[in-house]
Amino acid sequence: MGDRVTFQLSGSVAVITLDDPPLNLFGAELMADLAKAVDAALASNCRAAVIAATGQTFSGGANVRIFQGRNADQAREMFATYLPVVHRIEAAPFPFVAAVQGLCLAAGLELALACDMIIAAQGARFSQVEALIGATTFLGGAQRLALRCGDARAREIVYTADVYDAATFERWNIVNRIVPDEILIQEALEFAERLAAGPTRAHAVTKKMLRAFCREGLAAADEVILTDSVMLFESEDMQSGVSRILEQGARNARYGKKTFKGA
Repeated sequence: MGDRVTFQLSGSVAVITLDDPPLNLFGAELMADLAKAVDAALASNCRAAVIAATGQTFSGGANVRIFQGRNADQAREMFATYLPVVHRIEAAPFPFVAAVQGLCLAAGLELALACDMIIAAQGARFSQVEALIGATTFLGGAQRLALRCGDARAREIVYTADVYDAATFERWNIVNRIVPDEILIQEALEFAERLAAGPTRAHAVTKKMLRAFCREGLAAADEVILTDSVMLFESEDMQSGVSRILEQGARNARYGKKTFKGA
């Protein structure tokens, strides 16, 4: 995709990797490469995606040189270019999983928050450091933190610019799961492969329903049931799944390689 971000397909999983070590800093070039990689995933036949990074640091955030000397109009133009990448990840009709190691700061954390789920290495450390330069979260970190951990915790994280370990972020429902550092990518890929083997049409509807809830509340999410969820009745995924339940029982019925966990 470019010098700073790579894209590859691993079976039905798209793997997007920040590849500008040692810090994988965000700037115009990395964002342009990231946009191309996300577009490549959307244009592919993938059923899930992983966003990872090379090196010991997921991302040190933005290269602050891009902020130097800009006025408000120039900043608005810059972020009007960057934010659509975040929005495309969130609107993708398949799950995105962030695999985070080392430091994950500022824009790096905002990228991870755009993903459906975050898998963190035990040694990962997180921070929204923008307050240290008299700024706030320009890629939507504050509000996306609030969706996961509540507005009071989001305020604490953004106001203080403190550094938090993976265990704290898991306890606060920001990180989904923690794995040993040495198997982070393996675990993230296996998890994404599990999602890709599942009912991805249903996952896409679930994602749309939750996005509607986050934007407009329960009523908007309930509307998605009537417009999108009901269409699953006409899908092979759902009809074959119902048949398996009836024929094999819920404990033994399978979708792809995974057993349903219902009673």
